[in-house]
Amino acid sequence: MQEKIHILIAGYFDGKLTESEHHELNNHFESNPADRKIFEDYKLLWEESGQKIALKPIDVESALIRTKLRLFFRKTGLLHFMQKAAAVFILACLFSTAYIFYHNSRSSSETTGHPVIMQEISAIFGTRSKFHLPDGTTVFLNSGSKLIFPLQFKGNSRKVELIGEAFFEVVTNPDQPFIVKTGAINVKALGTAFNIQAYPSSKEISTTLVHGKVVLEMESGGVPKQLAELKPSERAVFDTDAVAVKISDEEDLDKFIGWKDGKLVFFNDPIDKVAEKIGNWYNVTIKINKNELKRFRFTATFTDEPIEQVLDLLSKSSPISYRIKKATRLADNSYSKREIIFN
Repeated sequence: MQEKIHILIAGYFDGKLTESEHHELNNHFESNPADRKIFEDYKLLWEESGQKIALKPIDVESALIRTKLRLFFRKTGLLHFMQKAAAVFILACLFSTAYIFYHNSRSSSETTGHPVIMQEISAIFGTRSKFHLPDGTTVFLNSGSKLIFPLQFKGNSRKVELIGEAFFEVVTNPDQPFIVKTGAINVKALGTAFNIQAYPSSKEISTTLVHGKVVLEMESGGVPKQLAELKPSERAVFDTDAVAVKISDEEDLDKFIGWKDGKLVFFNDPIDKVAEKIGNWYNVTIKINKNELKRFRFTATFTDEPIEQVLDLLSKSSPISYRIKKATRLADNSYSKREIIFN
C-alpha cells in the first residue's frame, strides 16, 4: 500500500477522517480489492481485540508481553500520541501481520466465523511471571519460557501452547477442557493445578500434578491417543526419544513447583542439572571444567539468594571452585551473559 493510504487507514481507526478522505479511501479500495480484503480482515481483528483487551487486562510481573498482531493500541486515542511517520510504519506491520496470521489461522476461524487472535507472554531468563488467562486460569511462567494463547477461548476446548516451564491453576469448566500443547505431547485438564516443564533443550517433558486430574495425550493424524492419567502427587516424565512415559509417586512436590514461590530447589541433582537450573534462574552461562564433579549429587533450597551466596554454599559442601567472568559489551551494544566456570 502507498504511504498516504496507510495514513488514511490510521485516520479511519482513529475516527478522524474528513468526508473527502473517506471518499479517497473508498476509491482506493474500489480499484485495489486486495487492499480492501486486508482492511476488512483487520477490522474483524480490531473489533475483537479492542473488546477483549478492554475487558481482560493482564497483570504481569517481570514479564515481556507481546501480541502476535502487536495490538498495543486501544480503540480510543489511537494516534493522539503518534506522529504520522510512526503511524505509517506501524500500520504497515499491522496489516501484513494481520493478513498472514488470519490466513494461517483459517482452519481455527472456520468454526467461529472470525479470525483467531493470539497473544504471547514471555518471561525472559532471570525472571518469573504470574498472570491470568481470559477464563480466569492462573499461570506462573518460569524463566526463559513463553505461553501462547487466544485472546478469547472459543469452541469446545481451551488450548494454549507452552515452551519452557509453567504452573497452571485451571478454572473448572467440564464443557471446555484445558489443553496445554508442548509440541511432543498434550496435557489435558478440567479444574486442577499442575506443573509442566518442556524446555526445547531437553529430551524430557515432565508433568507434576498437585490436585485434580490430568491426562497426557499424543496426537497421531490429528487424533489424540491417551498415554497416561495422573493422580495427585504423581509425576510423569515423557522421553521424546524413546516415546515412553514413566510415572512416579512424589512425597515432596516442592522440588518441582517451589520455583513459583521464588525457591531454587536442588534435590539429589547431578552437577549438570544444577548448572542448568542456576543458569536459567540467574541468566548466566555455566561451564563445568572438572569431571570429578559429575560424581556428586546436590540437595539444597535457596529462597531469593544472590548468586554469589548460592555458589559459596555449593563450594563449601563439595570440591567446587568457581570463577565469574563479567559480562562484556558486544558489537551491537548489548551485553553477553556473565559466565561462571566450575573447576
